[in-house]
Amino acid sequence: MKKIVFRFWGINLLISVLLFFAYRISISQTATSNGNSFEQWMQIVEILLNLGFSLIYLIGMIISSFAVLLNLVEKIRNNIYLSLLTFLGLPSICVIIIIIKLVIDISFNDFALLRTFTIFSILYLFLTTIEFLLFRKRINKELNK
Repeated sequence: MKKIVFRFWGINLLISVLLFFAYRISISQTATSNGNSFEQWMQIVEILLNLGFSLIYLIGMIISSFAVLLNLVEKIRNNIYLSLLTFLGLPSICVIIIIIKLVIDISFNDFALLRTFTIFSILYLFLTTIEFLLFRKRINKELNK
């Protein structure tokens, strides 16, 4: 059973790193403007904010990946709800907070700095859900042997 948990943890960590690189590539595709110095200054600030968000994104996904290791405890692994929380609990809370912040930003100033961040967070949550379903299928197969 420990091999299965470590294998799924490794897959989750790999998904996290791949999504981080995809996120960094997507935020680096910002258009450069040849405008005045204020526009150039605002672009530098936006780049720094995006780098900060990408660091927060990486840290959050790594912490979420380490939560999968809680499935090493037999009581957690055998309970579907506790196991679900190890895979989806922390990412779900983070996505809900990010979506609330995004809705507030869009409703008040029609400015969505967190749009890309939200998309990649939801994508991580979706991939982790699929991983959880595969994990439960594998664990149930091992328990039925």
